[in-house]
Amino acid sequence: MLQDETVPEGFSARAPTPDDAAGIAELINEVSRAEAGFPWTTTEETRDELTMPRDDATPPDVILVDGAGSFAGYLQVTKWDTSEFQLIAFVRPRFWGQGMSAWLIRRGEMDVVARAGEPGSGVVTRVARFAGNEPAARLFRALGYTYERTFWMMRVELATAFASSTTLDGIQIRTFERAADERRVYDAIAEAFADHWGSWSETFDHFRRARIDGEGARFDATLWFVAVDGDEIVGAACCSASTPRVEDTGEVNLLGVRRPWRRRGIGLALLRSAFGEMRRRGIARCELGVDAENPTGATRLYERAGMHVAYSWDIWKKGLVTASKSFGD
Repeated sequence: MLQDETVPEGFSARAPTPDDAAGIAELINEVSRAEAGFPWTTTEETRDELTMPRDDATPPDVILVDGAGSFAGYLQVTKWDTSEFQLIAFVRPRFWGQGMSAWLIRRGEMDVVARAGEPGSGVVTRVARFAGNEPAARLFRALGYTYERTFWMMRVELATAFASSTTLDGIQIRTFERAADERRVYDAIAEAFADHWGSWSETFDHFRRARIDGEGARFDATLWFVAVDGDEIVGAACCSASTPRVEDTGEVNLLGVRRPWRRRGIGLALLRSAFGEMRRRGIARCELGVDAENPTGATRLYERAGMHVAYSWDIWKKGLVTASKSFGD
């Protein structure tokens, strides 16, 4: 049970359980609709996150409960790396302006400092907001955060996108075969993402559970495309036929090409294969999230594939020291 001495008056705080998944998803979606105009998650995805194993350095998420027993706020804590954590605070719109987002973020900072690393070592916490949410930006500055990065959600209307794949010299594009490809696709994606900001913090077990076996994974092997050079997997696009955010929309969840095989059109061929199959199924559009400063040229690739920026969000950063420290309310 979480300590609650400094919880806002009239509220209590506790760690969530898997039974809370539906209530947390409903809260997250209410906040996302109010801020950006669309939902963000599902009960199934939320339950997958709540049941994912955590190490001792990662604090539990936090639910704020009002006097009537309803969820008023939620803090999602995600470990990015050994000393890097993301803190995403969700507060119901009717409670905006009452300091609850600030309390949740401070609480997350306090819990991270208490658990991560040796005393005196440094940790980084990150927060995020949809672009244009100026109250969130003001809050982040007041809490000592500085802007770090922008991510785009790019989208394409499949009625106007090309559907056929590209012919590549010596490279075959085929669909995913789980028994043969599961570990090799993970290794290829991990290698490809090593060049990205934030690198690749997803373990194989997390990858398999979140993207294949989880009840919210939306896994469909016929929408995972693998680029093969002889017997070697050199790239992959892991896609799904739907997304919680937009109706009649597929998603490219992961796309990566290993460095020695880049600039040969493989990424574009993988995208074209995904777009073509989604269009064949009657799916209207497809979206994909990307770091706006991606050093591999991914944003230019997606623009060539006909994608445009639908919306964006910002990442903000703060350094902390793992020592006994008080975070004021």
